[in-house]
Amino acid sequence: MRIRSLLLLVTTVIFVPGFLAAVMAVQKVREGERTAAINGLRETVRASALLVDVEIQRSIGALTALAQSDSLREGDLHAFYEQARGANRPPHVWTLLFDEDGNQLLNTLEPLGTRLPSVAKERVQQVLDGGEPVVSDLLVGPVSGKLLTSVYVPTKAWNGKRYVVAHAYALEHWRATALQVENGSAATIGVIDRTGRFISRNVNADDTLGKPARAELVAAAASASEGLIRHQTLEGVDAYDAFTHSEKTGWTVAVAMPVSTVERSAIQAVQWLAVSGLLALGAGLLAAYYLGRTFMQVIDQASRAALAVGVGQAPDLGPTRLVEVNTLYDALAGAGRLLTQERQSREAAERERERLLARETALRETAERENTAKDQFLALLGHELRNPLAAISGATAVLSHQRSTPEAREKFLGIIQRQNRHLSHIVNDLLDVSRLMSGKIVLESRRLNLADWVTSCADALRTTEKAAGHKITVQADDVWVLGDGVRIEQIVNNLVFNSLKCSPAGSEVRITVRAEGDDAVLTVQDDGVGIGADLLPHIFEPFVQGPPPPGRMSSGLGIGLALVKQLVALHGGEVQAYSAGPGQGATFTVKLPRAEAGTLPGQRLPAPGAGARRVLLVEDDRDAMAAMSELLRLMGHEVVTARTRDEALAALDAQPVDLALLDIGLPVHDGYAVATELRNRAGSRTLPLIALTGYGREADRARALAAGFDAHLSKPVDPDLLARTIEQATAAKPPA
Repeated sequence: MRIRSLLLLVTTVIFVPGFLAAVMAVQKVREGERTAAINGLRETVRASALLVDVEIQRSIGALTALAQSDSLREGDLHAFYEQARGANRPPHVWTLLFDEDGNQLLNTLEPLGTRLPSVAKERVQQVLDGGEPVVSDLLVGPVSGKLLTSVYVPTKAWNGKRYVVAHAYALEHWRATALQVENGSAATIGVIDRTGRFISRNVNADDTLGKPARAELVAAAASASEGLIRHQTLEGVDAYDAFTHSEKTGWTVAVAMPVSTVERSAIQAVQWLAVSGLLALGAGLLAAYYLGRTFMQVIDQASRAALAVGVGQAPDLGPTRLVEVNTLYDALAGAGRLLTQERQSREAAERERERLLARETALRETAERENTAKDQFLALLGHELRNPLAAISGATAVLSHQRSTPEAREKFLGIIQRQNRHLSHIVNDLLDVSRLMSGKIVLESRRLNLADWVTSCADALRTTEKAAGHKITVQADDVWVLGDGVRIEQIVNNLVFNSLKCSPAGSEVRITVRAEGDDAVLTVQDDGVGIGADLLPHIFEPFVQGPPPPGRMSSGLGIGLALVKQLVALHGGEVQAYSAGPGQGATFTVKLPRAEAGTLPGQRLPAPGAGARRVLLVEDDRDAMAAMSELLRLMGHEVVTARTRDEALAALDAQPVDLALLDIGLPVHDGYAVATELRNRAGSRTLPLIALTGYGREADRARALAAGFDAHLSKPVDPDLLARTIEQATAAKPPA
């Protein structure tokens, strides 16, 4: 048999059953694609319903938080109005408050105090009786005059009064959140309330919102939790329409897809099959004709090439009826073995290379992540510590100068004491890195005169190396705020240092403090390099920096302004940056809520003899014991010292004391064990115990309280805080 005849026979035998199989496969594909498209439609409608549920749950969470507001509990509608505005998602979601008679007490769509219409008392009573959140169907807002939906959440009874807080959703909000379709998609998505009217629809929305949906869709949705129907849409399009229900609202979410779109790919597949079948048949016949003529030449060439490859184990090739092919097999037998061995060796080497590469990649990614985390931590640590250290360094330089006056010494000694407390505050935050990186910084707020603190900060900054060659001017009016003085200093330091860094030598940095309405306004203005329009929206993001002044290297890691924004927000304020452009300088404005005027707590120790107590100090470090003993004596207390557990017990047996200060890190028996033993002794069960320790984490504080301590103070302790803690711990006990 000639090769040409065999090729024609093979072509025919292969093509006919293959074509028939392809026809069957296309039919299966057609059915499968239709099923997949419908399943995709169902998934889309479930996802859309989930979006509605997530949106409602988000609103319920925000309203639940408002329902527990202290301002609402105290009846302070002004404060509650501001909290309610913070829960808004403008411009299409706003907050309302109703009393139990259905009267609108406030509506963040209108200023507080505006006369508001009442709503049906039955709706509010339904929410209060049920005690659970309620979601409305479509209704017309009496204030906005628009179609909207509402979410109602009841409150507890505060002073005998019950309220209902609510979110009103304009229909534009549902269009933006519930209609999730890809660009160019032919799908029609609609949200239908329980009365059968459209809340949201992405096709012909202006004509269909608030109007009834197709009756067959409403009927199908009423009889099943989810399903699929084929019907005509409002536009007259034949479509598959999948529907389901929102669990939170009971609304129906429906997604319709034209039938032509669903079955388009299957029709195209049939057309391509017919064309490709004809082309394949023609190509097979031509190939058989031409290959038969040239196959002999190919065999001869392949035989000569295979014999040149070399000798080796040949593949197991059986004899054929074709003399030419048998000749080719004989020639390839020797080369086959060698090629097989080479291929196996190459595959083994490739697998080993891929394994090593994957391992190396994983190790490198792990190292990069760890290195990035380390760099961020070290950058934050260095930046947090550098500012107070600079102020301490400047104040120390003034104190050590021969020409410094007693007034200057007292003033800058106060700076050192304040910055020392600042460092202690920072160390307490950095002990729990995860808490600091997630923004969980606790403020120690009190009333303070912002002008005094800013002026004091400026005085300290003028002595630093960064301020050399610059002029810092302060114009401050008295204005009181409720804030953490350490964090206020940190805000001022970061803003001023940022201006100094971005300003040329000899330029002026201007600081002003003034009252503006209900706000205390702090501004820091410079004539430096300015901020470009592209950088200005991102200036308060971590690790974002502008260009340095000409001729100066860039410094810092770009976290100072990010910290300013976080700290200002913790104080309930806001910070903004303005610049006319590069080279035009920059102005940073901080607005903090004003507080009533008060007095700034001093840093002096209590007068000797005022509330004097006999104090047992247990401390194993001699220097720490000496310093703390002297501090307690200056406060007017009598001090009994001990370095170990045995010395402490002996001191208690020798004479009674009013209070015990215990270090946790004692030798042999730590402070926890000593506290537990004292609580079990008959003579010291009620003795006030204060832990004075370098362990400052929240877990250490909890452990100390569990061991029997009445209070936990972290080293170095603020003298005022120590005095207050001793006074509180011994308030109900007469001196020994």
